[in-house]
Amino acid sequence: MRKIVPAAGTALALSLMLTACGGAEMDSVELAKDPSEGTAPSVSFETPLQVSEAETKVLREGDGEDLDEGDNILLQAALFKGSDGSSLGDTYSQGAGQVLKLDDQLKEAIPEMHDALIDAQEGAIIAYSSPDTSGAAGDESTSVEVYQVAKKILAPLNEDMKDTSDKMPNVTQDDQGKPTIEKPSGKEPKDLQTEVLSEGDGEEVADTDTVVANYVGVRWEDGEVFDSSYDKNAPASFPLDNVIEGWKEGLKGQKVGSRVLLAVPTDQAYGTEKQLGKDSQYPSGSLVFVVDILGAVPTPEPAPSESAAPSESAAPQPSEEADGSEAPKPAPSESEK
Repeated sequence: MRKIVPAAGTALALSLMLTACGGAEMDSVELAKDPSEGTAPSVSFETPLQVSEAETKVLREGDGEDLDEGDNILLQAALFKGSDGSSLGDTYSQGAGQVLKLDDQLKEAIPEMHDALIDAQEGAIIAYSSPDTSGAAGDESTSVEVYQVAKKILAPLNEDMKDTSDKMPNVTQDDQGKPTIEKPSGKEPKDLQTEVLSEGDGEEVADTDTVVANYVGVRWEDGEVFDSSYDKNAPASFPLDNVIEGWKEGLKGQKVGSRVLLAVPTDQAYGTEKQLGKDSQYPSGSLVFVVDILGAVPTPEPAPSESAAPSESAAPQPSEEADGSEAPKPAPSESEK
């Protein structure tokens, strides 16, 4: 089994479980059915498929923006068994995609995919296979991995910021645009406070969107940072209906490309220390966030499954090794505390 970890900070990693022995090469791989909302594409190829070296094949050219070194992209993936072409799982049914950075780490780990993506545009669908994707002893077929570039994401923001109001903590940034929230002062907010520090010119975020964002969060009581995607080298991707209430309200209607300051009261964050319990992984009390909105796409509804879902070992899984960023989740239920 091989795990693909394209880049630190991405949640995307694929666990490959394969069977059979070899034959056809990548030339036979064709796109049989385009992807649709919540549904992965279908491919056809001669089986059993076995490649002697890592290969890529463009199944569909993109028609959007060119991709460049250093870009963050929203990527979808589907896996197919080399022995018979059957599905091994996909990310399409799990949401709007996962963030991948086109950087030196990807180039070192999977150079063929890096080069194929650098030459691609938004919307491209690329197939990949490698001898490293063969399975157990005596199993020499190789899988077909299919990647779709769902969207190119804005570069990290580095714009001039407005001054914050007297009710909000001051925010500064370094030369790269990474923000720092000064220690809050005064009483904790009783209601959600939202200020746009710099306004983008993109589309407005809908409450049903999946948002791609960089963010940093601190506790109101002491100004201590408890989470930051900036420190993980990649933005987070999250459905807006699956985060804390303060994010839902504060980010809905904001424009892509904006930097937003949120002061979130306790009842719209995770709760009090008593509610959470002393061993909780969630910060208690009121929280302050700076959120850079780098992209927003409609969250697809998963298509009804005609058969049982792939097993956990077969479906694409978050890597235990990847240091992925995760946006604030909803407050835990009583059973989770």
